[in-house]
Amino acid sequence: MPETYGNKQVVQGEDIILLVDDKTTLHATTHTLKVDLEMKELRTKDTDGKEKWPGDVSWSVDGDGLVVVDDSIENSHTAEEVLDLVLRKKLVEVVVKSPLTGLAKMYTGKAYITTFSLSTPAGDNASYSYSLTGSGNLTPADKPES
Repeated sequence: MPETYGNKQVVQGEDIILLVDDKTTLHATTHTLKVDLEMKELRTKDTDGKEKWPGDVSWSVDGDGLVVVDDSIENSHTAEEVLDLVLRKKLVEVVVKSPLTGLAKMYTGKAYITTFSLSTPAGDNASYSYSLTGSGNLTPADKPES
């Protein structure tokens, strides 16, 4: 739930979720969406210095989660399932959205999970990390009415 200060709502990290093929990643702790606009350079004898032009947009999502065995949760990818998506080289559907009323957009696209790592420190929680690399556009859309 967002924290409210006067008439402002400060969105908390757990208020924005990532879906991979319509499932969350089990016990996710962080997600980071990164969108980059490539800038092309143009320099000719007729220009005054280097000019910049927008090129392609690329995007990626990085995520982390705890490795947990929880049979009561049905609609989430386990760490093993995330690894399986990498090994199968599967193109997945990605949705970044929030159930909050003030956030009107969701973002959808297709991506490959390009990295997966498993951390198993002695005396601490096992965790996993992964990166999704977008294939094609990340498209903003209005959230459907609930």
